[in-house]
Amino acid sequence: IALKQSVLTLDNVIRDLNFILQVRKDINEQKIEISFYDMVDKIKTSISNEINENKVQILVDFSEIDTMTTIKSYLYSIFFNLINNSIKYRHADRTPVIEIKSKKVESKIILKFKDNGLGFDNIKSVNQVFGLYKRFHKHVEGKGLGLFMVKSQVESLGGKISVESELNVGTEFTIEFKV
Repeated sequence: IALKQSVLTLDNVIRDLNFILQVRKDINEQKIEISFYDMVDKIKTSISNEINENKVQILVDFSEIDTMTTIKSYLYSIFFNLINNSIKYRHADRTPVIEIKSKKVESKIILKFKDNGLGFDNIKSVNQVFGLYKRFHKHVEGKGLGLFMVKSQVESLGGKISVESELNVGTEFTIEFKV
């Protein structure tokens, strides 16, 4: 039984690595102009059941800049994973609120994703948050691939991502892209 479990675990790791390599291969996809509003609307439609079930409020402000020329599948994956994580790691005692904002600062587009969820200990965990198979809340199903993928995709697009979090207060991701 232990050998069978080891083989299954190894098989899952190989599948995950194959998925990561496939995503990295997609960097050759053509860059197009994408609206942040449209991107969020598509994601809201695709996960409308979770949003409605959990009474999630998604507040967006892309008034400063709404578009970016980039790889659509990467940007979609980044937005999807950050929104989905905010829902997945919501705080049970309050209505989940996700705020997404864009800013244009000199030659950079800055995207901020902020939630009022469970958060995590920023000091203990900040260096591990984007690691492969790293998870801080074990009560929620997941593999620890999402934020690893987000960081990989942001960096593949020439950007950088950082995170600030406080346990039981929430989390804010900041992404910077050069334009």
